[in-house]
Amino acid sequence: ALATTRSLELILDALPQTFHQLSVLVQLEYGEREPLLWFSLLFSCLSIGYVGVVLEFDMETDLNYRKLFARVHGYIPNNSWRRKVAVAAGIMCWIIGFLAARMMAMAVLGIGDAGMFGIWVGAELVLFMLARAAVEGSFRFYQAGLDSVPASLFTNVLMCLFATQGVFLPFGRFPGLYGPSLLVPWAACLLALNPAMLLFGLSLEGSSQIEFTEVRLLWTMGGATAVALAGAAMMAAAMNPSHRQSFFGRLCLKQYVAELWETRTYAPVGSGIDASRAHLLKFSRHYWPRNDQVRDWLEPNWDAWVVAPPQWFTPRFVKRIISAAPPEVLPLTVLRELADKYWEEPQKFGREKPESEAGGTTSANSMRMQGSIRRLGSQKSSMSSCRWGRQVEDTSREELVRMEVERRASKVFARAKQLWIWMVALAFSYVDLVTTVLVGLQYLDMGTAQGTSGAHVTFAMLGLSLGVQALFAHLSGQGALSTLVAVCGGKPLWDTYHTMFDKPTQGVLTAAAALTITRFMQVVMDSLPQAAAQTFLVAQLDSDDQSWAMVASIVGCIVSIAYLVATTELDADKSLGFRTNFPMVHGYIPSLSAVQEALVLLGILLFVGGILGAKLIALATLAGASAWVAVAWCSAEASALFVLRFFAEGRIWKFHFQGASGLMPTLLMHACIYLGMLAAPFPFLRFPGYCGPLPYSASIIYNLAINPAMVYSGFYLGGNRVVLDTQHVWMSLAIGSGVAVLGMVLMGCAMNATHRHTFYKPHSFRTLCDTLWEERTLTFMPDGTVAAGLDPSRANVLTYTSDYWVSIDKLRAWLANWDVWEADQPAWFTHKGIGFQNRIVQYAPVEALPRTVLLKILAKAKDSEGNALCVAPDATTDLLVAKVQAYRKDTSARKRAGRFAKAVLAIRLYIVAILISYVDLAGDVLVTLTLLQSETTKQSGFVTMGLTGFAQVVQAIISLAMGQGGVAAFTALVGAKPLLDTYNVLSDRPLTRGTKHDHELAFTATRAEEIALQSLPQGFYQCLVLLQMAQEGETTSWVQWASVGGAALSVAFIVADTDRGTDTSATFRMDYPLVYGYTPDDNRRAWWVSLGTFGFIGGTVVSKWVAIATLATASGSSAAVWLATECVVLLVLRQVVESSWRFHLHGLEAAVPSALVHLMFYIVSVAAPFPILRFPGYLGPSLYCASVCYQTIASPLMLLVAFSMEG
Repeated sequence: ALATTRSLELILDALPQTFHQLSVLVQLEYGEREPLLWFSLLFSCLSIGYVGVVLEFDMETDLNYRKLFARVHGYIPNNSWRRKVAVAAGIMCWIIGFLAARMMAMAVLGIGDAGMFGIWVGAELVLFMLARAAVEGSFRFYQAGLDSVPASLFTNVLMCLFATQGVFLPFGRFPGLYGPSLLVPWAACLLALNPAMLLFGLSLEGSSQIEFTEVRLLWTMGGATAVALAGAAMMAAAMNPSHRQSFFGRLCLKQYVAELWETRTYAPVGSGIDASRAHLLKFSRHYWPRNDQVRDWLEPNWDAWVVAPPQWFTPRFVKRIISAAPPEVLPLTVLRELADKYWEEPQKFGREKPESEAGGTTSANSMRMQGSIRRLGSQKSSMSSCRWGRQVEDTSREELVRMEVERRASKVFARAKQLWIWMVALAFSYVDLVTTVLVGLQYLDMGTAQGTSGAHVTFAMLGLSLGVQALFAHLSGQGALSTLVAVCGGKPLWDTYHTMFDKPTQGVLTAAAALTITRFMQVVMDSLPQAAAQTFLVAQLDSDDQSWAMVASIVGCIVSIAYLVATTELDADKSLGFRTNFPMVHGYIPSLSAVQEALVLLGILLFVGGILGAKLIALATLAGASAWVAVAWCSAEASALFVLRFFAEGRIWKFHFQGASGLMPTLLMHACIYLGMLAAPFPFLRFPGYCGPLPYSASIIYNLAINPAMVYSGFYLGGNRVVLDTQHVWMSLAIGSGVAVLGMVLMGCAMNATHRHTFYKPHSFRTLCDTLWEERTLTFMPDGTVAAGLDPSRANVLTYTSDYWVSIDKLRAWLANWDVWEADQPAWFTHKGIGFQNRIVQYAPVEALPRTVLLKILAKAKDSEGNALCVAPDATTDLLVAKVQAYRKDTSARKRAGRFAKAVLAIRLYIVAILISYVDLAGDVLVTLTLLQSETTKQSGFVTMGLTGFAQVVQAIISLAMGQGGVAAFTALVGAKPLLDTYNVLSDRPLTRGTKHDHELAFTATRAEEIALQSLPQGFYQCLVLLQMAQEGETTSWVQWASVGGAALSVAFIVADTDRGTDTSATFRMDYPLVYGYTPDDNRRAWWVSLGTFGFIGGTVVSKWVAIATLATASGSSAAVWLATECVVLLVLRQVVESSWRFHLHGLEAAVPSALVHLMFYIVSVAAPFPILRFPGYLGPSLYCASVCYQTIASPLMLLVAFSMEG
């Protein structure tokens, strides 16, 4: 990784910079060539040479490389430091000389004609690839994972640029890179072509800009070439003689691998020839030994390795063999298992061919279904029938190979098709996002109130969409990084990446499910509202104000929405997970006929595009007449759909996902469903629990029928604000509706007839759960594995909201097996993704719980006073049920009271966080802008800006040092750290890692940092600026006074609030009872203490700002000396009191962090002495008291000194 990073740094940074510097230098006249330019160019060449030497030595002296590839690596001597230095000097001279000669020729040709320069470099690249393909037998790169055609082309370009631009490292002689056959001839060819390139460049028209003479350029190039050749000779003379042939011999990688296959016994993992061969198979399969050699090694040993796995026989090795090895070399055991897996699975779905084309993740998911190496090698899949197993056993090896070849071809085709679909969908997503931003900017450029309003609406809807995506990512447990990516607009790319490359995601959702929901939310929360709003806004603009971008954005929204819906349906309906778990709903897209599949997708495209176009016309017409009527109309429709869903789901209104079944999440999901049904009716929405089959079909018919009524109402209410005339509106509406009906007919005719009823036949989610409870015996689990049997299926059903669970009798009868499960510990019983045991304890009806679970609940139960509940082990079940019911009722009441108290606390904390994060920060920004507007105060404006930026950067550094992670550091940089810490303290799912105590500590530290690094320095500096402006007779701004006053009040309030919260924290009082606990438990007395703290801090900060600002105005050096002396004295006193000046928290005890923390302590103690500073390890009680007394006396002394200096 280090070598790759250094190589990329050379290619993408150092070399282009050197080329640019040389190009500029040769165009300067003699008097303009300053020594600094020559020094910069020389230093660049030396640094490139040094990096090249370090890179070469790192690779060549690595003991592992020398043992793995002894014939190539090892030319640098180990037994003589003089020869080692000579080799290093030779490499340095070779790189610098080659670089200088090559760069000079390229610079001259580039100046002469950029087009010819591109042609020349392109020709060299083509020749290099042809020569490498001729030597190696393939142009593909040798590392597995980078041997695809695009990756190989990219690596070839990098290798050619690395050499062409001037850094020709000897390491490149390794077979598979340049190779010994190509290294010296290619280097010699480039050196020989340099003069020709230079002379050709000088003959071109643009060479008149070059101020160097031809003779001088040639002499310089000749000197550089001589240095390069001298370096090569020095290196050749000093290297180990045994490895000189590694620079000249003929050795391709395939030949070298075949040689190592028979002779080498060393390997990074394990030892012996088997371990060595396993390591060699990590190379690209294009450079493996002959198929018969690999087969003869794998076939007789595979079963033994499965029974007793060697150290190198890892799941990764098995996956590598199964995925990369040619079918002809696979062991018979593996071929049978693959046939058993991939050819038996389709029969369970009623298909006759491998369904790897069902989605890009199917094959990978199926691979995970194998469970383990042992199962793959020695056991028969539990999913396979005995009859099919006997058929596989009787199948010949040739037939098994043919089946595997066919499966892989099908997989490659399906993967290519799926990648294309995903990439186009991703492109549509971001084209839609970019056009939305461009349209918003165009609205702003109009400079009218209407344009400004349109921009605000556009950006507000975009922000809402990103916020909802981030909120769902967090609520569904996808992690802080996924949430941050969603906020930044990268969620579609994030989910597409995880789905394409089969990367696991956090939370209960699979990557495919997360991608489906992200696309759905992107459509209903971004594209649909944006298309509607822009249609409405564009319809009201004059033709002169309308732009192609606005119209293109609307059309792009319609096309992207229709395409995203179609591709999302393809991914969802053909997903192995959905078809396994819900075969009675998913499976309407045909799999046996590509024509039928294409017709269904075309039908979805036309259906959604027509519905959307017609609805946009109807809404724009109605909203153009009266926006309030349009809002009321849509609100009534949303309410009616909610009522319809309520009755269709058996009078249950909650959303079926656990964690999103509360009132607000349910209403939010219903809003998404309504928006989807309004204009982009995903067929996926017919799934029970979302819209349901009957509400789905009824909504489609209603929307097509109501569109004319909406248009008529719009014209009736005065739709003359719409630019298009009436005839065009009715014609467009008819066309959209006709296209939608055509798409519906096409989709209905081409889909599987067995699933047509899923679009209209009533079916509630609870009924679906009952059916799954009784019938499903195959379940796709959250981690991608497939479990067989009723028990894992039922455990999976119970992951949904408890309102949709089966009846109490059914649940009780099944849970009666609890003791057996505890003894056997099946995988689903302990599966973290399902959380079965915790879910039963929390949500299952008490009447259905087995006796064992009732006793467990009561064993951990405590009453309101914290006392354990006493229950006799031989108590009757009815008594246990009654006690658990009473306990749950009491717990529920306590939780409600706790939630109310927590809500009150949250309001208070968020107000303070917003005050710190944005009010204070906004005040600093306003002051900066005010100061920058005047030439006399512009410097003060830059200082104010610098103080703000410095505070955010230091907060980010401290966050990283305290181990809070990248998310905390990022939020600190954007000024939102107080909000993040407040959320972490209040939330059960914090966005950063750490315990509750860690988050409380970070919360307190952030407030202290904000005060010490931002509020206090900013307030002091603004006081200083105000005094200086008053002294010079300049007019001050009310913004400056407001900023100073607001900073003083916020500092006092935040200190008082933070100290009360810290001192009353149960965690701090329990851990440090000798320090925390001075705030009375009585609320009235506690408020008096807080008020006293507020007055104490407010008076201290104002007096200190006035004193320091006055002294600094009189003499800045005196103020600096005074404050520096105080800071040093405080450091010495801390050393005396604590016996060490270093900070006590792990991660901040180093010299630099401790110095920064001490500086923060000093700043706080000067003007805002937090009572928390009395904690030992900060200032301590004695030093805190002494500091407060001293600072109280020091303020008037500062004023006296300042006034005496003023005379």
